[in-house]
Formats: sequence, structure tokens, C-alpha cells
Amino acid sequence: MNIVHPLQPVNGLNPEDVFYAVDDLGTQTGYGFILYQYHPGLYPDCPVNLYFSIDGDPASRYLLFGALVARARVLQSLNPTFRTRLYTSIAPTDTQMKDFYLQNGFDCEETDNIVQLTIPYGDGRIPMSCTVAPTPLNTWDEMNGLLYRLEVNEITFVDMNYLQSLMRMPHFMVLGLYRNAILIGEVIMAGQGGDCELAAIYIEPGSRNQGMGRALLHRMMAIMAAEGVTRITTRIMSRSLPQQRLMDDFGGTVIGVNMIFPGMYLN
Repeated sequence: MNIVHPLQPVNGLNPEDVFYAVDDLGTQTGYGFILYQYHPGLYPDCPVNLYFSIDGDPASRYLLFGALVARARVLQSLNPTFRTRLYTSIAPTDTQMKDFYLQNGFDCEETDNIVQLTIPYGDGRIPMSCTVAPTPLNTWDEMNGLLYRLEVNEITFVDMNYLQSLMRMPHFMVLGLYRNAILIGEVIMAGQGGDCELAAIYIEPGSRNQGMGRALLHRMMAIMAAEGVTRITTRIMSRSLPQQRLMDDFGGTVIGVNMIFPGMYLN
């Protein structure tokens, strides 16, 4: 059995970051890839995160795992001053793969948690020189503008299809925070009945750590409460200190685990 690379990029990935396991007859028995991510806002203590995926039979899995770890070491060496974590994702019920990664020196402490937030009293106080206003999403340009701002602020999971699905919900709003008439942050919330989900929130880097995110989310919660929402949930990465602080600000309680992220630090 051997590991080979494709001749051309695959789904936007460089050939050297894509791996195929093939047997002696040339039949593909496994597939893997690694993705370089730079997230200083989400993970200020470890800005480089290398996500990998493996799919194949047990023999291919071990071969691919070794190749992916070796590639991760090469990628980490490109920016040796940045702390780097290699990680993947598994379902909470996948005990077989959890044991596989634990046996290979990974920890399984990082999780994608479902959290219920406490709706505070009142409308909240908006900081001086700041105002809030709904973000208009009436045209493709306005929707694409929002997606661009989210991506720039390290929120990449919201695409056009997901955004449009949120927009169809009975409760939906994107609320912008402006400082001196300049947009510095936005929060997205959607739901139905008494339930609502905080889908995304960001504050521009120059305005972070000043209570802006807390003030913006408080005002959005007040708006949704006035519409009859009594329960607000969100998803929090357990390793993200900024997300954990925001959860703590609103009395967040973990009510479920959506995903486990086995991983290891490379430096």
C-alpha cells in the first residue's frame, strides 16, 4: 500500500495537501487532506490551526495519519513562531475513532458545545459614540457584503445558502453596531416560536476587548425577547477564549455537545 498525491488541485487544495492511499493493484482505499487555517481572533493563544480529515479502511487510516502528521510538521515549520494545533473532528458517539486518536497521542478535550444563554433584563447600554441599526439585506450586493465582512472576521461557515435559510425564519435579524457612523460589528440571530439561535457575532479587531460584543448581543437579545423569544442558544468552541468569555457574560450553560475535535499542539 502506498500514499500518492493528485496531479492537480482538489477542491481548492494544493496537491501536496491531498493524500490517496492505494493498494498494490492501484485501487484507492483511503483519502485524506489537510487545511491550513490562521485564526488569531478566534484562538489568540494558538493562531495557526491545521485541520485534517481521513476516510478509509483501518490499514489506510494509519498510513494516511502518518503522512498527514508529517505534512503538518512541514506546514508548522513555515511559521515557527506561531503556536500551531493539528486537529480533526468526530461525532461524540464515534468511540472507535476517539480511541484511535487517543492512542496516537491526541487529546479529545476540545468540543463544539451547544450553549443556552440567559436573556438579561432591559435593553442594555450601548457605549458612547455608538448606535445600532438593522443591516439591510434586500439585494445580492448587501448579502454578499455581509458574507465578506463575516469572512474577514474569521467567520467562514456562513455561506449564501445558510444565510438565506436563516432569513426565512420567523425571527431573523442582523444588527449592526456603529461607532461614529462606522460599522464595527454585527450579530446574526434567527429562530421560530420561543426559540432563537445566535448564529454569528463579530467585532472588528480595533474595537475588541471593550465590551462592544457584549453590548451588541444584549441589545439583540432584548429585541428578540420583545418578539416573544424566551430561549436563546448558540454554539461555542470550548478552546476559544473570546467565545468562552462571551458565554460567561450571559450565564451560558452547556446543554449538549455537537462535535469533538481531537488534536495536539505541534509546538
